[in-house]
Amino acid sequence: MTTRAYAVAIAAVAAAGLGYVLLSYAVTDGALLPVAARYVTDGVRDTASINIVSGVLLDYRAFDTLGEATVILAAVAAVSALFSGSTIGTDSHGAGLLVQRSVSYLAGFFWLFPVYIIANGHLSPGGGFQGGVSLAVLIVLLNVVFGTRVGSQRIGVKHLHWAESLSAAAFIAIGAVGIVQGGGFLANLSAGFPAGSPGSLISAGAIPLLNLVIGVKVASGLASIFYDLISGDRVAP
Repeated sequence: MTTRAYAVAIAAVAAAGLGYVLLSYAVTDGALLPVAARYVTDGVRDTASINIVSGVLLDYRAFDTLGEATVILAAVAAVSALFSGSTIGTDSHGAGLLVQRSVSYLAGFFWLFPVYIIANGHLSPGGGFQGGVSLAVLIVLLNVVFGTRVGSQRIGVKHLHWAESLSAAAFIAIGAVGIVQGGGFLANLSAGFPAGSPGSLISAGAIPLLNLVIGVKVASGLASIFYDLISGDRVAP
């Protein structure tokens, strides 16, 4: 596909999205639908999260979010099955010395960004999915800059698989607290998780915990797929 074709495709998608927004606004006369209005007016009270998006994803429809996380688990399992028996090539030595030293000095700032996104997902735009993707990108950067030999030794595939499995189990365990407390699966404040003071770091009940486990799960899942895709055809001894 040529550059002009790409530009036309992007313009068409943007026009379709804008048309959908304008049509929706015209149909509703700019008024919020009943469900959306409920989220806006009662979201903070019901979830103690001032980020309404996180409140919806990890409280009102947390069970759906569990399904989305399960899709990532299934994708990792499928890709790992396709590349089973392969090993990661160790012949890549990464970038030059200057780039490696620069990334080494800035590594702390690079890791701070996704941690901030995950930790503040109930306070500002972000959360586990976005922070997890950022962490996965940093793992890819580690392999690109320092080479797959160093990258696979620092953060190996087995560690990633364990992290993904444990994070999935933690998600289910947090959800089971609601059942133990006499509520529903993945219940939040009604399950006894402390609401805290909305707007503070320690608030929103189980939502920060769910953001944390989702961040670990997404990061480990995407990084596992990356390692599988760069695996060679050599059979592991």
